[in-house]
Amino acid sequence: MISADHSMVGVIELADGDMLLDRHGRLAREDFQRIFCQRLQQWLRSRDESRELGDNRVMVVLHGIRSRGELDLATIKLERLFKEPYVHFGRPIQLGFRAGFTSTEDSRSESEEALRQANLALREARANSTNVRLYTPVAESLADNQRTLLETLEIALQRGELQLFYQPKLNTVYRSLAGAEALMRWQTADGAFISPAEFIPVAEANEIIRPLTWWAIKSAIARLARWPEDLSIAVNIAPTLLLDDQIVAVVGDALDIYGVTPKRLMLEVTERIMVGDTETMLGQLGRLRLIGVQVSLDDFGTGYSSLSYFRDLPVDEIKIDGSFVHNMLECGKDHAIVKAIIDLAHNFSLKVVAEGVETEPVFERLKELGCDVVQGYFLDRPLSAKDFEASYGIHRAGVGEKQPLKDHPLM
Repeated sequence: MISADHSMVGVIELADGDMLLDRHGRLAREDFQRIFCQRLQQWLRSRDESRELGDNRVMVVLHGIRSRGELDLATIKLERLFKEPYVHFGRPIQLGFRAGFTSTEDSRSESEEALRQANLALREARANSTNVRLYTPVAESLADNQRTLLETLEIALQRGELQLFYQPKLNTVYRSLAGAEALMRWQTADGAFISPAEFIPVAEANEIIRPLTWWAIKSAIARLARWPEDLSIAVNIAPTLLLDDQIVAVVGDALDIYGVTPKRLMLEVTERIMVGDTETMLGQLGRLRLIGVQVSLDDFGTGYSSLSYFRDLPVDEIKIDGSFVHNMLECGKDHAIVKAIIDLAHNFSLKVVAEGVETEPVFERLKELGCDVVQGYFLDRPLSAKDFEASYGIHRAGVGEKQPLKDHPLM
């Protein structure tokens, strides 16, 4: 329990504020800020305090908060206030917030240390895409580690330590190579490998995800220029980057420079794109498809699936999440889900890819169900570009005859 003389010091920001302002124009800044502060004032009690910090942030002091439970109840009320969209020139805009809090017994409440801790908690909320975070010393230690990793990653990008590995995708009917998914790998100067599970979330929570993704797109397109015309490469795109107007220019320019047919590039997005500014997301996907690029909905079934999203999404391909594929022969419900997704996607004239295929019986069953393409460790692990091209007979000078991997069970 937190004693009665405790206060909670918080820093609350307009979620994705800079992005909202860029999208709706600088003239909207005052309106958005006014509504944001207005809703905060509706939330605060008469004994609480607030002060604007700039950069779309407001510091609040909640006096007499006695437990984490009370803070949770207070922030639930704040979430309700922000659920109602703000109508800007006739268009509903969904405003959100992120907040970091710390408890303090400092009578000044606004002490420099309390403000520092609240800002650290806010950064943690941003990194985890959650509304509220409470400061803990453990979280600060993690934040320090993430800052170090971020700094090292920035240097690694400049030094060219990152590379793309390629995991093969196989046509089920013809058992021929359909293309590959490009996966980022990081080998440091001293030869150590850093797992994508460690550095990708840090990149997505910071601005570096932008140059990192632009590099991945350009590298994949450059690789396609060396591959046969019937092969494609899929590149993963963070949801936030679909709000970045530059993505269309980056993709279009790279395709033009390397003379690559647009449909050979597949951009993989997750269902998380439907959280937030749905109208903008759909428009951006539509613009990418207009230049001929294909779009794949990754990890399908694990996020915010609904038939209305499925109907309206401008995508070419559905990718069934491996969590359903792994045990589909042992679990009747997983099998039913896989079959339903394949049938539904085909009814919408969409291609279906199953990931996480690890055994031949699973491959054969997916083939029987009509799944178009598969990938997984049963076929191959991700390979360096050199190993991928050598294994499949892809030659720089032109279209090589695609050779199966040595002793490959399927080809």
